[in-house]
Amino acid sequence: MKVTALLVSHNGGRWLPAVLAGLERSTRLPDEIIRVDTGSTDDSVALLEQTFGPGVLRLDDRTTYAAAVRAGLEHAPAAEPDEWVWLLHDDANPAPDALAALAAVAEAAPREVAVLGPKIREWPSLKRLLEVGVTLTGTGRRETGLERGEYDQGQHDESHRVLAVNTAGMLVRRDVLESVGLDDYLPVLGTDLDFGWRVARAGGTTMVVPEAVVFHVEASRRGRRDSRLVHHPGRQDREGAQYTLLVNSPAWTIPFRSARMVIGALLRALGLLLVRAPREAVDEIVALLSVFGHPGRAFKARRARAGAAVVPHADVRPLLAPFWLPYRHGLDYVSDVGVAIADSVREEAERRRPPGREDEGIAFRVLRSPTFWSLVASLVLAVVAGRALLSGGPLQGGALLPAPDGVGHWWRVWAASHQSLGTGSAAPGPAYLLPLAVVGTLFLGHAGLVVDLLFVLAVPLALLGALRFFRRVTTGRWAPLWGAAAYGLLPVVSGAVAQGRIGTVAGAAILPWLATAALGLAASGPDAAVRRWRAAWRTALAAGLLVSFVPPAAPVIVLLVLFAAVTGAARGRARELVVVVAMPILLVLPWAVATLSAPGAWLVEAGRAGAIATDPGVWDLLLGRGGGPGDAPAWLTAGLPLAGLVALVRPDTRARVLRVWVVILAAAIVIAAESRVPVSLPGVPVEFRPWPGFLLLLMQAGFVLAAVIAADGAVKVASEASFGWRQPVAAVATVAALAAPVAGAVWWVGHGDDGPVAREEPRDVPTYMQELASGKDTSGVLVVTGGLRQGIDYRVLRSGVQQLGDDGVLALTTPSRSFTELVARLLSSARSDDGQLLASYGVRYVYAPAPVAGPVIGALDSANGFGGASAPGRGSRAWVVQGRTTLSSLDHDRAFLRPVLVLVDLLALASCLVLAAPERRRRR
Repeated sequence: MKVTALLVSHNGGRWLPAVLAGLERSTRLPDEIIRVDTGSTDDSVALLEQTFGPGVLRLDDRTTYAAAVRAGLEHAPAAEPDEWVWLLHDDANPAPDALAALAAVAEAAPREVAVLGPKIREWPSLKRLLEVGVTLTGTGRRETGLERGEYDQGQHDESHRVLAVNTAGMLVRRDVLESVGLDDYLPVLGTDLDFGWRVARAGGTTMVVPEAVVFHVEASRRGRRDSRLVHHPGRQDREGAQYTLLVNSPAWTIPFRSARMVIGALLRALGLLLVRAPREAVDEIVALLSVFGHPGRAFKARRARAGAAVVPHADVRPLLAPFWLPYRHGLDYVSDVGVAIADSVREEAERRRPPGREDEGIAFRVLRSPTFWSLVASLVLAVVAGRALLSGGPLQGGALLPAPDGVGHWWRVWAASHQSLGTGSAAPGPAYLLPLAVVGTLFLGHAGLVVDLLFVLAVPLALLGALRFFRRVTTGRWAPLWGAAAYGLLPVVSGAVAQGRIGTVAGAAILPWLATAALGLAASGPDAAVRRWRAAWRTALAAGLLVSFVPPAAPVIVLLVLFAAVTGAARGRARELVVVVAMPILLVLPWAVATLSAPGAWLVEAGRAGAIATDPGVWDLLLGRGGGPGDAPAWLTAGLPLAGLVALVRPDTRARVLRVWVVILAAAIVIAAESRVPVSLPGVPVEFRPWPGFLLLLMQAGFVLAAVIAADGAVKVASEASFGWRQPVAAVATVAALAAPVAGAVWWVGHGDDGPVAREEPRDVPTYMQELASGKDTSGVLVVTGGLRQGIDYRVLRSGVQQLGDDGVLALTTPSRSFTELVARLLSSARSDDGQLLASYGVRYVYAPAPVAGPVIGALDSANGFGGASAPGRGSRAWVVQGRTTLSSLDHDRAFLRPVLVLVDLLALASCLVLAAPERRRRR
């Protein structure tokens, strides 16, 4: 039996000396050595000639591995009847007995055994296993069947049949190598899988010989080789595997395999983004596009393979990876993430565990934790206080519209270039619909559940984030608990929950996480620049989320950044602050672009604009009351501003407290400006003063934070200081501050369900009209309200009721002048064709809830094209529009840049998520 070694080198000078030395130490030397170099620019050729003499076959640096092997075989003498070729790489060092072990099996093997492969270990570690044969999964991924970093302990030392073996150390019959050949489309990576599959279809067998060991650097796959053919190793490796699966699989399986590859690649890319590996995620998508973007190449390859197959695919199927293997890998990934989270939680608990309690179990420590019981208490109180909000119809009332049946409505309203709401609109959906839609999608499409949890669990959500933040800025145990309790109650005592102020409620939950992320901007020490940069993206992400619900928070952020720049606090952090200011704007596209013509929208929180008229006084504003039904008495939280003011008394924490007061003053400045500017929006018929709920909550949060900072360690400081005026003042402030959350909790339990927010079925129109209008734009309802004294108002409802998010679109939509004139004529002196004109707006019914002005009834009763319809309740009236309804008269203007803005928004969100995530540890 003749063995010809064929060694291909390309810029492998750093590994070649060891490889050539290993080749010379072989106990069974090759009968002939063919050396091929593909355009090396280092000393590879010199090393080859120095060891074995002249005769190196030199090829261009763009020569593929397949072409290099083919050229080497053509350069060698004609094949003998029983000749084998030993393929070697310049970064694969064979063990001394590797060729002897392979040759022994080759001599004894039957004729159908065409390919033998060694066990491959990692070089230079020498003990880690890389491959003992390879196969392919149904999603087009190379599969070794080994755990990452698995050490060789003899656990895979049984010779067995496989789909393919690595070309590094492969021993193959020369006639099979020449007849089947390597695919020229695969430059370097993936040639072994494709070759092994085609050998199997040609009736050959590929075996692993574990007694033979080769140590491999995997220089091309790991990007350690300077090569013009391998620019993106991960991408090309993935592309080669997917290409192999598509061109070798039976035709009837291609649709199914294609779907699995697409879905698998998208899920894997998403997972890689979540672990902050954007380059690998991009490789996944680009590889997929490259494979499916060249169908002609795949068809050509399939035709070439069709005539060479002599055995059915059923004989090859057992060599492929089990169909469930990709799903197991996905579950492993999810479990790894869960383990990492659990480990971080455990490490945090270990760090905070008091000395002397090292032997306590986790359960015992949890039961001893005040944090645990604080969360339990807040959840219990939330259920008790919100008992009226736990069952019934959809949550609505005040500034809150009912949630849609599914998140699809939110996605459509947020991204659509044209809205069919009202009489048609090109206005974008409000920015807060994106986070609501994302969370609702994670909740399996239950949009109402997102809103329910946000309002019912408003206090626990705010308390949890605040507790985490306060523990970052203090070292004590009880001051953070008090601060979290005081802050957590702010959404309910301010009246935000009772009035349906979804902007303030969501903002209260987001604010502590924004503050926690912003702490990282002051990082110092080792890797400070990296940590500050990551903190900037986390802060920008949280700020964008906050601004989407509470646009008035944007001026506060700008003021704080300007203050940091003027005072020099931002020295050396300019790029971080640019990210913090700029990215939130991108995260609220395309809504931000639409507000260029209505800048007043930046002063209005999420929810129905001007739904509840409020007129708070100075005292109310100081104590965090924006006015309106459902807010607590102002005296309940009088202790918070007092505690925040007294916090300035303590000298050793005064500098930190003053920084908190900067935030309080920034919020106060925006409130003062807001109170002097009546807001006018295109779709709101009257000017109104926006509700300053979140800005007031921000001021109250500042008071709480200042008190927490000053209270941390205050007992020890006071006991060591001489008695003076500070102690009595601090005592009074402490009593008032401690009373605030206690009194607030008592009031919350007794009055948590006060206010306009309630669970009830929408009553905007009769039930039968809602059912007919549901999901059908041509069954709209014109609702006419008011009378001769207060004036007539109207709304056009497309789904029977307006839903959460619709109000944001309509607020930025200028009412149709032609439709307004049509309604005016209908209610005064209608023309003969006005009924049909109303039908062309997709209006099927006209409904006038009680009380209805007499002239309105008379005008519609006498108008042509209208018939009477049933109306519930005394005093209400309804009419049906006769004739066929269409949407021909709707405003069909479209925002043609909307898809671009939506894409920019999504890319900005993805960028923030990736750059804010922890760095992934990559294997070297």
